[in-house]
Amino acid sequence: MLALRDVRYAWPGGADCLVIERLELQPGRAHFLHGPSGCGKSTLLGLMAGVLLARQGSVALLGQDWAQLPAGRRDARRADHVGVIFQQFNLLPYLSVLDNVLLPTRFSPLRARRCNGGPATAAAALLQRVGLPAALHGRRADALSVGQQQRVAAARALIGQPELVIADEPTSALDAARRDDFMRLLREACTAAGSTLVFVSHDERLAEGFDERLDLPALNRAAVPADAATAA
Repeated sequence: MLALRDVRYAWPGGADCLVIERLELQPGRAHFLHGPSGCGKSTLLGLMAGVLLARQGSVALLGQDWAQLPAGRRDARRADHVGVIFQQFNLLPYLSVLDNVLLPTRFSPLRARRCNGGPATAAAALLQRVGLPAALHGRRADALSVGQQQRVAAARALIGQPELVIADEPTSALDAARRDDFMRLLREACTAAGSTLVFVSHDERLAEGFDERLDLPALNRAAVPADAATAA
């Protein structure tokens, strides 16, 4: 589903900071990517999603190397096949909960076509799955609690059954009870959608329940940590 081969990445003017010989993610599995702050997690996510391009080697999603596509086609392919849950959620505060979840289907006709019963029906069903009742669907995103906003972000990433879902430290602002509840809901929703999940955290205690653990410091052959230069 996602394959990295002989990948080397360097920030402009710097030495190689991420070197991965081989990494494969299998369809429909939940992967826990961990490592300390500054070890290269954000850089690797950027490569997986085609936001960053390796200077050497290949990063192929569904058999297509990101580097072989022009920028516009990379953007379109990302919209079709990748859902992202950001650490700060990145919801549009002036839109309703439902309209935030529908955003990916506005940019990707493919994801819109994959929605059983149409995008609005699919969005409402996803929100119910992650624990947000219909009474909240018309509310502005900025009127929700942090935990509720996080669930909206998860539903937005999952709508239209993207093959790859990336969750970048999405539980950092939650207490333990809400964190564990969210992680369970996210894994269940990805399983239902058939999506491959890459969940990123520096806290190895969160790895229980995932199909595979990826230790980035062990995978990265570079001498210099990938995010050290950018403090990512």
